[in-house]
Amino acid sequence: MIDIHMHIGRLYFEPPLEPEYLLDFMDKNNIEKAVLLPIENPEDTSYYVTTEYVLEICKKYPDRFIPFCNVDPRRRKVPNVIKEYKERGCVGFGEMLCGLYVDDVRMQKIYEVCGELKMPIIFDLSGTTCLDEVGLPKFEQMIKKFPETLFIGHGPHFWAEISSDIKKEEFSSYPKGEIKNEGAVIKLLSNYSNSFADLSAGSGYNAITRDINFGYKFLEKFQNKLFFGTDICHVNQDVPIIQYIKKAHEDKKITQSVYEKITEKNIKKILNL
Repeated sequence: MIDIHMHIGRLYFEPPLEPEYLLDFMDKNNIEKAVLLPIENPEDTSYYVTTEYVLEICKKYPDRFIPFCNVDPRRRKVPNVIKEYKERGCVGFGEMLCGLYVDDVRMQKIYEVCGELKMPIIFDLSGTTCLDEVGLPKFEQMIKKFPETLFIGHGPHFWAEISSDIKKEEFSSYPKGEIKNEGAVIKLLSNYSNSFADLSAGSGYNAITRDINFGYKFLEKFQNKLFFGTDICHVNQDVPIIQYIKKAHEDKKITQSVYEKITEKNIKKILNL
């Protein structure tokens, strides 16, 4: 398996995620490689984890870790910085945790340069980061406007939109219950070739397990658009998505082909691994 969403270093007021700890976690869970995501936006974590540090660790363990870069859109000369990080080995951007609306002109500079450089972007849409309205209209408009840019949705607001009955007060929560009417996530994945989704964290896991049979059908239908990920942020973190995806395969709820695409082949394709 390849994990599209892993963190490293000290994020909160707790022990840091050391590379040796992550490698041990990966070995125990049969994760061959993982994308390391720096955090350089002030809205979410207690500490920054810089792209420079991620590049340093990936250079030390090139067969296990894959570097993404992160640049806050409110900084100066953002496209130039991203281009430099691309030259130094970063293959994607994220995760985007900025507290701006997703159609902010400063964000759009990132979308444009990442499209030019063929660097997919991971977004954490919530009530405080990568902001949008019910139905994800701004996110959809950006996906339309930048067809060469790969948009990978993730986070509480994004995954709550798997159902159409979402309310604004649920943007940072994990709605429960049967999915009676398909939401914006289904529309985006169905209608746009540059729209993808990251299954990591409690938000992704909740979305595909709140209505278990719907979830299996969702994995089957969008098998070419989904990526396995853990979103490790804490030492000894519970990561139920690992056993869920393995058991879905073992119990033949998803086919071998679907399992391989979600856990490995899709990310290899978009990152040219």
